[in-house]
Amino acid sequence: MGTGSGILSIAAAKLAAGEVLGVDIDGAAVENARENVEQNNVAKLVKIRKGRIGDIRKRFDVVVANIDLRSLRRMRSPLLRHLKSQGILILSGILKGERDRLRQHYLEAGYFQWVRVTQEEGWACLTLKKG
Repeated sequence: MGTGSGILSIAAAKLAAGEVLGVDIDGAAVENARENVEQNNVAKLVKIRKGRIGDIRKRFDVVVANIDLRSLRRMRSPLLRHLKSQGILILSGILKGERDRLRQHYLEAGYFQWVRVTQEEGWACLTLKKG
């Protein structure tokens, strides 16, 4: 979710993901991501779509959401629904100061296990597992 330039989708494909779906609400981001997917020769594995999480009907082993805090808070239940049992959820695009509040918000749902936080400069990335 939040495919942006497609960099995370491209990385997933190059790390041997069997199938990758990148979704964004921004048409310009979708076009940019599609171009980058083609240039990186991963178009057979990566599909980029314009849309919202509610448009997706599949469940995944790994879901990466690289969007703002407010959207990540609002999307907790939909993200949970799109994860297979024991699936991994990676939340990025989070300012370091927002990290603990967001982690608590997801853990309060009762369906996630804490895995780890990764930080670089002022940014944080949270990894959780669906229990």
